Amino acid sequence: MSPAPQGPRPGVAVVYAASLLQGLTVVAFPASSTVLRSMHHLSDEAYGSLFLPQTLFTIVGSLFGGALARKVGLRALLVGSACAGLLSQLALLSVVALPSQAVLPALLMGTGLMGLGFGGAAAPLNTYPGLLFPGRGDSALVALHTILGVGFSLGPILVSALVAVDHWVIFPSVVVLGNALIAIGGSRVSLPVQRQIDQTGPVSTPSWGPLSVLATIAVLYAFAEGTFSNWASIFLHETRSVDESVAALAISGFWAALTLGRLGVAALITRIAPFKVWLTLPLAMIAVFVLLPYVRGAADGVALFCAAGLAASAFFPLTVALANRRYLGREALVSSVLTAALMVGVGGGSFGLGFLRRELSFEAIYRLSALYPLVAFALGALTVTANPSIRTGRQLAPEKPI
Repeated sequence: MSPAPQGPRPGVAVVYAASLLQGLTVVAFPASSTVLRSMHHLSDEAYGSLFLPQTLFTIVGSLFGGALARKVGLRALLVGSACAGLLSQLALLSVVALPSQAVLPALLMGTGLMGLGFGGAAAPLNTYPGLLFPGRGDSALVALHTILGVGFSLGPILVSALVAVDHWVIFPSVVVLGNALIAIGGSRVSLPVQRQIDQTGPVSTPSWGPLSVLATIAVLYAFAEGTFSNWASIFLHETRSVDESVAALAISGFWAALTLGRLGVAALITRIAPFKVWLTLPLAMIAVFVLLPYVRGAADGVALFCAAGLAASAFFPLTVALANRRYLGREALVSSVLTAALMVGVGGGSFGLGFLRRELSFEAIYRLSALYPLVAFALGALTVTANPSIRTGRQLAPEKPI
């Protein structure tokens, strides 16, 4: 039975709604790709360039957000990230009225703002669950990432439905309104404040050794996730002759399974030690990578990519949750560093995979990619062995809500 949250329920609603809005905001640009390309005839190079400022500013927002959290507070970062998301969607909406030559600069500014908001949100969104639900912080954090995943999955569906009836502008308009409500609500509701010293001892002293290992694990996870998600439909369509519309189900299945997997893990870790689940997931990813070269058709292909989603599901949120155990009192900084590491992996992995695809077959890429979760498992096992706090999991006690 879940404990009552610390502080008024409106604070819980704002934090978890902010997670949903972050998912919808991030996915707005890729989900609108067909509209942008048809409306202003963006080239492949121009469209691909949109995600460079997103990656860069997500990393910048994550790193600076962790430092700013101690100076301006988690509330200010939550409100600021919502405002950045709002501005990014206004930039997206502007393409309806702008001349063609101004569209690309507006979109580049929009994806940059979106990345800044998403990176800045890492500190409050990864810290508040543990403060709002003391004693159940791990489950609360995985649940928040589940809702973030719902935003990622729901956005393309909504955009597709609105494009079909020629009302695409409704989507970014609703996301603008949603971010505005989060900014207003976040500035008004009661939210807990993190203590700098817990009830049992001093705040964990920062040590870049263990944190750098955890950041490396996050990068390796990003490589594995990107290999699963970015190439699923291409692999099935080009090498297994699966119909393109059916092959696209592999991507949808991956993200749906990832979201459902996070929900299941949030419940599971109330009964099983989170670090045990964390160390099991890379083994499941290895198994999927080993099996993928033997796919023969649509059914087993889609099934395996769904299994990949389950295997990848809660690994990153659990990485953040267990890092928070190791660095009590430094959750905002630690979660920001790990989010930045994740984005480094996403950006580097996308570039690296494109290069490998020119040199190797998909079968060879999948076999080699099993090394990502294998090394992540080895580093994770060493981290758990060397840091008993990750196994015991003391939780910070929040101050009274303000």
